[in-house]
Amino acid sequence: MTVTDIVRQGFHYARTCKSLWLFGFFVAMTSGGSNGGGRSSGGSGGGGLDVPGPAIAALVAVILVLAVASIVMRVVAEGALIEGVVRARQGDVLSTRDAFRAGWAHCGVVVRIALLYVAATVGSVALFVAPCVIAVLMFGLPGAVLAGVSALVVAVPWLVTLYLVQAFALRIAVLENRRALDAIAKARLFLHGRLAHGLRLLVATFIGSLAFGLAIAVVMAPVVLILAALSPVLRVLPAIVIGILVLLPLVAVLMGMGGTFRSSIWTIGYLSQVEA
Repeated sequence: MTVTDIVRQGFHYARTCKSLWLFGFFVAMTSGGSNGGGRSSGGSGGGGLDVPGPAIAALVAVILVLAVASIVMRVVAEGALIEGVVRARQGDVLSTRDAFRAGWAHCGVVVRIALLYVAATVGSVALFVAPCVIAVLMFGLPGAVLAGVSALVVAVPWLVTLYLVQAFALRIAVLENRRALDAIAKARLFLHGRLAHGLRLLVATFIGSLAFGLAIAVVMAPVVLILAALSPVLRVLPAIVIGILVLLPLVAVLMGMGGTFRSSIWTIGYLSQVEA
């Protein structure tokens, strides 16, 4: 399959599998977590507010509950999207309720694979950083530059391989009901001779994510411009509320489609090789 074929199929399932948009939303939201960091740091400057302690505690509790619920839904979404795309390829339609049940049934193995992937990634990064630190202490800046370049040459292919193994292991675990370590072992074997295929899937994922990101920007731009033009006659709070009410449904749908696209790319990529 070419990148164009993969992207075309991914867009097809993202557009037609409406029952999976809820799960795609959580995949897209948690995958783009780096965008939220800038917002949290910007709100820390309002030190003049006198907020009661119980209100702060209630706010913290609500945030924690939402965070836990988002993590749970993210885990459920992985299995639900994989099962949903497989059923769609077979001409069937998986309802949102059935997709949730399917995702919940695979929660355990999805969590274990995710934890193993995070541990392997963190351990790998630590191993690659250690020589750079030693080079700085022993040889100064020239040694650090040489060690850093050498580490990058090895680290980038290795970290990409870890990501590919993790992506395929999730599909193997869900579709074949395998345990985490068994699925990872089979994913490593599956990747042998298919590295170029995995890189094509990465490119397809990037293209689709860029397309949905641009679509969100196109949807948001006119609304923001209109509200900015009306700012002389509208107060700030009503303008924000209007913007949220108008944009939230549209952005949520596009994020749901984008998350469905991201997951379907890897499921399509795996099944296309297994069925060949």
